[in-house]
Amino acid sequence: MKKINLAARYPQNFILRQPLYGALILFLFFTIFTLLYQPLNAQGSRWFNFQLTMLLYSFISSLTAFLIMWVLSRSSFFGEQKRWSLPKEILAIYIVLQIMGIVLFLVAFVIEEPSGTSRWDLHTFLDSCKYAFLIGIIPFFFFTASNFRYLFTTDGPSFIDLDSQGGGPSEPIIHISSSLKKESLSFPAGDLLFVCSDGNYVEFHLYSDGNMRKVFIRNSISNIEKQFRNIPNYFRCHRAFIINMEHVLNRRGNALGYQLSLRNCTQKIPVSRQKIKEFDLLYHP
Repeated sequence: MKKINLAARYPQNFILRQPLYGALILFLFFTIFTLLYQPLNAQGSRWFNFQLTMLLYSFISSLTAFLIMWVLSRSSFFGEQKRWSLPKEILAIYIVLQIMGIVLFLVAFVIEEPSGTSRWDLHTFLDSCKYAFLIGIIPFFFFTASNFRYLFTTDGPSFIDLDSQGGGPSEPIIHISSSLKKESLSFPAGDLLFVCSDGNYVEFHLYSDGNMRKVFIRNSISNIEKQFRNIPNYFRCHRAFIINMEHVLNRRGNALGYQLSLRNCTQKIPVSRQKIKEFDLLYHP
């Protein structure tokens, strides 16, 4: 049975993760949307016709979004992609869209034809924020929704012990079970480099205190993957390999597959073609 886990690690929205490309996506979307839909019966400005006015608003909106996303990516709270979550993503999107609405409210005083009534009122301000949000949320939601599968986890026993036992004051200890009742393995989460399948056994490659060690546990790699389900940095990159994303140094390859180099490890780890897209979402060099 699957359940929603809002605290689970969530791949960052592409628009937020790549502010420059994200701003370009927003500009194209806003331009097409406003030219085709003509929201709120928008008209030309004091200097430009309708089409140029919509291009100007689209440019200002996307430029504002880029600047805000760039600032957020430099902050301590939003800049840590490895600890990203859906609530944090929703908050970041809300901030971007609301500031965009405020900027458009102010810009309208410059480029719009003066009217008989004052634009300096709460109703006009709230309308600007509301419509910036309703229009801008569409492209953001598309990229966020594409990652919804990361919210779901499978019910079952937890294999994470948050009590420290030599792994640092806050590092979880991983407990691995085996198909042999008397066999088990425990280690700090950060010690794992990768896991690979070896016949009826799974081979754990662990590194700590300058020493590499290999431990064999009788089990299947699919079963081990289930035991790892709550570890945010562990990723099954291949049918025979699970890696700790924290130790990935670089990747080489193309759409047919990658070869990964890991810290403190000479062996190259493959990423299968089917796993490339998911790996790219999680990999932040």
